[in-house]
Amino acid sequence: MLNNKVSLLQMMLVLLMVFVFITLTDISLFLGAVILPFTVYFLVKLKHESNYHFWLTFVSFLIPALILLSATVWLWYLLLYLLAVVLHRTLKQNLSQELTLFYVTATFALGTIGGLNIMQWTGTIQPLSDVYMNFRNWYMEQIEMYGDFAASSMDTELIGQTLDQIFISLPAYITLISFALALYTVLMLRLILGSSTVKLWEYRSFKDWNFPRFILYLFLISFIVSFFTTEGTTFFSTMSNIIIVLEWILYIHGLSFAYFFFREKKLHVALSVLLLIPLIILKPLTLLIGIFEMIFRIRTIIELRRK
Repeated sequence: MLNNKVSLLQMMLVLLMVFVFITLTDISLFLGAVILPFTVYFLVKLKHESNYHFWLTFVSFLIPALILLSATVWLWYLLLYLLAVVLHRTLKQNLSQELTLFYVTATFALGTIGGLNIMQWTGTIQPLSDVYMNFRNWYMEQIEMYGDFAASSMDTELIGQTLDQIFISLPAYITLISFALALYTVLMLRLILGSSTVKLWEYRSFKDWNFPRFILYLFLISFIVSFFTTEGTTFFSTMSNIIIVLEWILYIHGLSFAYFFFREKKLHVALSVLLLIPLIILKPLTLLIGIFEMIFRIRTIIELRRK
C-alpha cells in the first residue's frame, strides 16, 4: 500500500513537471530547453523505479496532449519521453558519457528532423520552405524599403545568398543545437543524480575525447564529392549538411587535442582553459589542428613517448 502511494505521488510529480515543461515550451522554446534536464530527471527516476508507471504517465497525458497542444509542442512532448528512455538505457548499460552524448544528440536531431518532416507531409504545419520564402521576401522588402540607407545591390544579393545557405543547412544546424542541448542535459543530470544511488556514466576529461579517424575520411570524401555536385540540388544540400556536421566534430577534436597538449606540458588548468579561448574563436585554425592530429596521430605519439 505504501509503495502504491509513493508511486502515485511520483506519477503526480512527473505529470506536474511535464505540464510545466509543456507550458514553458509553448511560451518559449528557450524556457523549455532550460527546464528540460529537470523534467527528464523525474522521468528517468520514475522509469528506473517502475517501468509500468512511467508508461502509464505517458499514456495518461498522450491524448490530452494530442488534442490540446500545438503540433510543435506535441513533438517536444514525444521527444521528452523518448529522451528519457534513451538516457535510462544508457545508465542501465553503463555506457560512457561520450557515447551517451552521441545517442542523445542523435535522438534530438533525428526526432526533430523526422517529426518536422512528418508534420509537413501530413499538412499539420506549413512547409518550412514556404515559411522561409515568406520570411525571405519580407526581409528583403525591409532592406529595399529604406532606400538610401539600404545596402548596395551586391550586398543585398550576398544577404539573400547567405539566407539561402542557412536554410539549406538547417538540418546541420539542428544537429549542432541538438548536441548543445544533449551536453547541457547530460551535465545537469550528472549534477542532479550525483547524490542518488544511480550509477552514473563513466566520465572522461575533455582532454581525453578522441574521435575515430573515419570521421576524417568521411569529411575528405564529402568535401571532394561536393565539387562534383550541382548547386541547388538535393544532393548538394545533403553534402553541405554532412560537411558542416563533420567540420564541427573535427573542430571539437582539435579543441580536445589542444587541451590535451596543454595539460601534457604541465600547464595549470586555468591557464589551459584561457589558452583555449583563442582557439574557440579561431575555428578554421582549430579545425586544421583537428585534421592534422587525425592524420599524424600526434596524441598517440605523445602517449607512447610518455610510457
